[in-house]
Amino acid sequence: MSKTNSDIKPFYIYTSNDKLYIKNINEHTEKLSNNIYTYCANIDSQKRIHICSIDTTGRLIHFFNNNRGYWKKTAICKAFNNTKNIKDMRLYIINNYLNLFVVEESSLDENIYKVSHFNFCPGNTKISKHDINNIVKDKGHIYKLNIDDLSNIVFEYKALNISTRGESNNNTIIFNSQSRLWLTPNTLLRDINYTSNNQSKSNIRDDIFEYCYSIKYKK
Repeated sequence: MSKTNSDIKPFYIYTSNDKLYIKNINEHTEKLSNNIYTYCANIDSQKRIHICSIDTTGRLIHFFNNNRGYWKKTAICKAFNNTKNIKDMRLYIINNYLNLFVVEESSLDENIYKVSHFNFCPGNTKISKHDINNIVKDKGHIYKLNIDDLSNIVFEYKALNISTRGESNNNTIIFNSQSRLWLTPNTLLRDINYTSNNQSKSNIRDDIFEYCYSIKYKK
């Protein structure tokens, strides 16, 4: 049975001295891990908490609470050789797959960014990674992300054109949640092999509200 919003109790997730903690409404604090550099979290359609973190050695770690009172920790992969340029992490959950977006600042130019997308299912060791390079800010945003009616991820960004030096182009790519591939909009329209009768709803919008209600970050 699915839980309602009233079943979700406020809690804090935070780091202190490279240690990851969670504190519930009753002020009980639990240490989840040591050596954590950064993290992000979201809630799935069953109201279960997922935390993705990058540890100080660059490993991607997944923490999962199955509502039975304990946390499961899984090392997913070695994601980064260097963590010092990581600036932001966001987690979205679609059709039980975790979609993690990690922003890195270029070591050569602080105005150029790379976004890495990790897609995986909890309990499955298979993971896909896609890098989006040479991104520059557009009106203060590194990228814009939306979810369409078919639960595909629409990713908009401005990319620096290396060959022309200084010029930048607006780009849109789409992550097909059925094939789990990144495509251009035209390719998606040609390759689409499912109809509106086979739509599966995303829980992203609900998660965003639950995220604001339930997860409070503390430095």
